[in-house]
Amino acid sequence: MFSLNGRTLPMILGALLMPGALQAAPVAAAGVKTGQIVLDGDLNEPAWRTAPVITLTQQNPHPGRPTPFTTTVRVLRGRHHLYFGIACDDPHPKKIEVHTLQRDGDQSSDDNVMIVLDTFDQHKLAYVFQVNAGGAMADGLISPGYNNQNSNTPTVDYSWNGYWRAAVRRTRTGWTAEIAIDTQSLQFNNKNAIWGLNLSRYVPRDLLTLAWSGINLNATPTNLQWEGELTGIRNLNQGSGFEFDPYLVTEYNDGKHDTASWTGFDLKYNITPELAGLFTYHTDFSEAQANSLQINASPYPQSISETRQFFLDGANIFTFSHNLGQNFIPFYSRSIGLVNGETVPLDEGVKLLGHTDGWTLGLLDTQMAGSNISNSTNLFAGRAVYNINNQWRVGTLITHGDPLGQSSNTLASFDSTWSTSTFGGDKNLNISGWGARSSGSDLPNGTPNGYGVDLEYPNDLWYADFNYNFYGDALDPALGFIQRPGTKQTSADVTYQPRPPASGTFAWVRQFFFNAGWNYVTGLDNRVQSDDWSFNPLQFTTQGGWHWNTQININHEVLASPYPILPSVTIPAGTYNFTTTHVNMNSPAANDLTYGFSSEIGDIYSGHYKDFFPNISWSAPGGHFTSSLLSGVIWLYTPQGNGILRVTELNLGYSFTPDLTLSTLTQYNNISHNTSENAILQWNIQPDRILYVVWNHGLTLNPNLLQGQQTITGNTVVVKLTWGFY
Repeated sequence: MFSLNGRTLPMILGALLMPGALQAAPVAAAGVKTGQIVLDGDLNEPAWRTAPVITLTQQNPHPGRPTPFTTTVRVLRGRHHLYFGIACDDPHPKKIEVHTLQRDGDQSSDDNVMIVLDTFDQHKLAYVFQVNAGGAMADGLISPGYNNQNSNTPTVDYSWNGYWRAAVRRTRTGWTAEIAIDTQSLQFNNKNAIWGLNLSRYVPRDLLTLAWSGINLNATPTNLQWEGELTGIRNLNQGSGFEFDPYLVTEYNDGKHDTASWTGFDLKYNITPELAGLFTYHTDFSEAQANSLQINASPYPQSISETRQFFLDGANIFTFSHNLGQNFIPFYSRSIGLVNGETVPLDEGVKLLGHTDGWTLGLLDTQMAGSNISNSTNLFAGRAVYNINNQWRVGTLITHGDPLGQSSNTLASFDSTWSTSTFGGDKNLNISGWGARSSGSDLPNGTPNGYGVDLEYPNDLWYADFNYNFYGDALDPALGFIQRPGTKQTSADVTYQPRPPASGTFAWVRQFFFNAGWNYVTGLDNRVQSDDWSFNPLQFTTQGGWHWNTQININHEVLASPYPILPSVTIPAGTYNFTTTHVNMNSPAANDLTYGFSSEIGDIYSGHYKDFFPNISWSAPGGHFTSSLLSGVIWLYTPQGNGILRVTELNLGYSFTPDLTLSTLTQYNNISHNTSENAILQWNIQPDRILYVVWNHGLTLNPNLLQGQQTITGNTVVVKLTWGFY
């Protein structure tokens, strides 16, 4: 018999939190570059032969086991560059997969290498640089939080663009990559002796990941709790601190039969090595890609991803709390310069982004011009985070302003997150909490407060999450996004994710996923609004990369008001109980030709519902040409009427080189009866000098298909040239 007495409890907690047998984080030193390095993918310069060698180790699926995919990395430093030379052996070089050459394209099914740089060694935020075997480049920012449910992979936003170059070369034994990262585009303290670092390689045909640090299944290369250390980088040169990016835009609109031109610029200055100021004048977003149509039968609003570069720079600093998803986003940058999906001119904006002595700071102030739908107004967002240690961060976020320019509105919020990768020895654990309060004129009557807690255990064998949030009925962030104000929300997810042994009946399965989820929502009066359960009785990924999923959803929903689910069908207010069954399948992503489908059938509210969404993608060998087609139909039969929704999306792309790409997006739906086109030719002349040629036809302003549509008719052609200096 045992008891939790005063001495036993601390011993148990200590055992759970101690690293135990966990391997210490590895340390590597950057060598000093001597002589010139020609960036051609060939590691033949003398400097590479004398640089220290880092060898990657299999991380997934069999941590630590040898593989024929030997991977070595060499790191050198110049005055204001970090150089990485990576050699990737492959026993069958003809099987190396490349499906895209587009900048920031999806490399998840390509042979690729990744560099993760945590320049402040805080285990919270980091830069990502990724190159595939075709030479395509992708870069982004790591933010706190995770990609989605049942994942131990933190979020990476690939919309950020830094100044760097890369070249690859195929060899008789595999492929090599040379990468030069210009440190003038990074924020760091040049007196710091240590940066956080991780390196990885992915081999898609074997679903194989090799990494430098974090060699176990609970780790991923982008989970910063598992990063190693890079030394030898003290006193890197950050240049003059100035970046000046003027641009010229010319636009032709056939609806107005008019051609217009204007200029603007972005300016960045490093006030200190750790603190950068950014200023934008006559901000232009013409090169931003059109949003894909979103189809969601929920009566509640859906958030939309940001695609505009000015707001993406430093966006990970403004990330709030943990696992809130789209339920609550205190600062939602799409509320600036866009009102109900319609563009509103942004005269100027200023940003302050920095890290120093454990602090992370982000300030944003913008001036929106008046329009026919809003008044001229000033909008502000500020974020400050203090890292108490490598596991615990606390922060605050404040927004002020009304995008319509018709009232005052302020949101004050705080959050705290504690994360560890040593729970029970080698497990991830995240605990977070938040609070917020709205103030200002024209707030609805009620409670202006909100708060919540989250407990997450994101690991390979077991994933578990418990979440509780309270959203007051007067919690009204004008510069934020809140899906269901005036509610109390509780959710829980548990997933068992076993990997069958290499021999036996299920040896062909890489991993099973058995999930149960619960979502419970009440009003502030404790009356139930939603009581939904989901079960995944059969979900798995095969050793060859096939994925199959079945899910059963049991729903109890209360509609407080009628819901126009389709233009021809409105569901009356009332209480509804219904069940749906969902099935989806996808073929191996490593193949040039991939296909799959998603389908659901069952009842929804007062009617019967079924949908079918097949998809097919093909990329030419080498990744120059890519194509994907998604088409779907929803059938709805209710006592109030019947309706059919049809939607089609076609993506085509051709990369002449990794620096010159033409991409097109064509969309059609039978609700707006509108075919829209977005085509972008992008030429990266240099990292800071880019030419865009954009054609738009019939763009949809609100991509949430079932929640109101506005369409810009006619055609516009835009030419934009950015010519930067630094």
